[in-house]
Parts: sequence; structure tokens; C-alpha cells
Amino acid sequence: MKHGIVTGSSRGIGLATVELLTKQPSFKVIGSSTSGNNPLDYSNFKCLKLDLSNNDSINKFVENLGDIKLDFLINNAGILIEKWDASEINMEQLKKTFDINAFGTIELTEKLLTLFTPNAHIINITSDWGSFSEQNFDAFQPHYKMSKAALNMYTKLLAKRLEEKHIKVSSLDPGWTQTDMGGKIAPRLPKDVAIDILNLLHADVESGQFWHQGKIREW
Repeated sequence: MKHGIVTGSSRGIGLATVELLTKQPSFKVIGSSTSGNNPLDYSNFKCLKLDLSNNDSINKFVENLGDIKLDFLINNAGILIEKWDASEINMEQLKKTFDINAFGTIELTEKLLTLFTPNAHIINITSDWGSFSEQNFDAFQPHYKMSKAALNMYTKLLAKRLEEKHIKVSSLDPGWTQTDMGGKIAPRLPKDVAIDILNLLHADVESGQFWHQGKIREW
């Protein structure tokens, strides 16, 4: 039985990922949402309250896990709060975005490190917008882009730290997906990304890489 966590599991990619993983008989999944609620009701799934911008909430989430051993962590929760055509830096928005997409995600991961089993896999859901190789680069959504770039660097750093423990760390670029963030005209569905995540969990891959639709992509 594989035990793991999917953050931001009440909608979008997180919800689709939980739906797919819980259909696997060998998976038990813990999800998170800011309210602690989730529309799914499966015997091998439970949802806990987690606000990644709040230290006390992160600590409480970890405490509620008890003495569980984790085989995977999908760091999916994230926000994009700026306007799509905004390029100016708004410090309040920048700090709020980093609090969840980078600082909170990193803090949660660090506090879970002692719970991971050998050969566990940490997958950080980042973005093409967090890459330096983005083909259609522009000046818009700067807060989100910088936060995902920071999370990509954390993937590479953490992968190096955990080499001797044989714990894999990956970034995953889901592509333009139909979520509240991506909109309804995006070409990919959340369930498509969920399949990418499941395949990555099953695969014996090199740690510290950036993945998109089953292939290593450039940072």
C-alpha cells in the first residue's frame, strides 16, 4: 500500500489526481484544502485543512498525520492572483503568491521529510511559466512566474540533498490546463495531468528533473 499527500485537492488538477489515485487499489491518499472539505468520499481518501500561508496551519496539518510513513507528496496547491495582462510588480501580491507557491510549499515539504520512506517521490507541480526556456516568454504574470521558478530551483536543490536517501524529487509542468487558473479554452484536461502524475509516480526516473507529458523538458 502506498500512502501519500496531494495538496490543493478540492478542485482542478488536485481533485483529478485524487480521483485517479484512489481508483488504484494500492493507494491511500490524504488531500488538503483551505476549508478541509472535499467533494470526494472514498474509503482510501481523507481531506485535511491546510492553509499554506499560515505557519500554524502547516504545523497542525503535519501533527494530524500522526506517525504515517509517506511514499509520495504531490505539491499541487498554488495561486495566481494577478491580472493576466499585468506586468508591474505589486509587492502585496508578490508576497502573497510566494507565501503559498514557494514559502508555504517548501515549509510543508521540509516538515514532512522525516516521514518519507526510502524510494519516496516528491513531485512539485510548477509551470512552463516558471521556466527560463519558455518559448513565448512575456512580461505578464511576474509574481506567479517568479514563485514557480523558485519552486523549480527547490526541486533541484532538494534532489541533491536527498540523493543518499534515494528519495526522488521532480518538477512537473502540466501545460495549459482547463482549471480555474487556466480557463475553459485550454487544450489539456485536469485528468490528463493526473495521468502524467500517476505515470511519474510509477516510473523509475532520475531525480531532479523537470517533466512535461512524460518527457524531460528544459528548465
